[in-house]
Amino acid sequence: MLFTAKYLWYADMVAYRCLGKSMTGSTYAALKYGPQLNNYRDLVDNIKKANETNTQPLTTDEMNIIDKISKEFPNERMVYDAAHREKVFKETPIGALIPYSRALDLTEIKL
Repeated sequence: MLFTAKYLWYADMVAYRCLGKSMTGSTYAALKYGPQLNNYRDLVDNIKKANETNTQPLTTDEMNIIDKISKEFPNERMVYDAAHREKVFKETPIGALIPYSRALDLTEIKL
């Protein structure tokens, strides 16, 4: 989950920057091991109970963002290290939420 959370954080932040909204609507906090889902415990039950036939498929733009992120960071360590170098993360106190408005300040991804 540690590395996956970084990919998810980038996907949501880049989507917000490029599309004006995140993909998941999740919130993220600056924690000891980098940006993490803030509300993951709240999401687990919802995910388990979800009916996948009621979900919206990802848009072409969202799929392109995910594809570009996976190419930018082809291995987990790269995305982890990049997230820790982000000014957005470093300037956010541990435990505080990282607002989507900071998506414009990402420096480690070239999308």
